[in-house]
Amino acid sequence: MDEKEREEIYPVKTMHSLLSELNREWRRFKTGTLISLTILSTLLVTFILLFFRAVRMGVDIVVYIFPFILAAFLIYSIRVMIAQYRFFRKWGHRMDQLVSLEEKLMREKLEEKEPNQPPP
Repeated sequence: MDEKEREEIYPVKTMHSLLSELNREWRRFKTGTLISLTILSTLLVTFILLFFRAVRMGVDIVVYIFPFILAAFLIYSIRVMIAQYRFFRKWGHRMDQLVSLEEKLMREKLEEKEPNQPPP
């Protein structure tokens, strides 16, 4: 089996490429979570302000059912995004440590190989 066939069979060439790709994707998901959290929080604050405005204007109580359901979903979504952000922050830190350790080990391995090579 030649080198090209091996690359097609195995989805990851090295542990370094796996960690690098995983770290990039992790950052994307963490950023997406922060954006979602910001959008949902803005929607909730806007909803609350509009709700109080409607109450002052004396809108019928039946009209409040939909906003209460909407508020419940927004609050639930915010709680989920906060939990997701905490997860990404916790495990993202661990992934950064793993990538740093892997890079350190690679440097050490390269330094070990250099003295063994004969001078040109």
